[in-house]
Amino acid sequence: MAIDFDALDLVRGENKARSYNKKLDELTQQVTLLQELVTDVVKELPEEKKWSFEERLKKIKERT
Repeated sequence: MAIDFDALDLVRGENKARSYNKKLDELTQQVTLLQELVTDVVKELPEEKKWSFEERLKKIKERT
């Protein structure tokens, strides 16, 4: 019984890529939900504090 190491490496590489993409999708979803949560929280802040957090949120969004 011969083992095709190239094929085995290919399968392992594909599995790692799938795992990486799944984790990336989960993180992207978490970031989206977190952005929505922060936006909702900022809306609930008193007016005198709201502008500071809105400016910080804009800076964070500009980085991404």
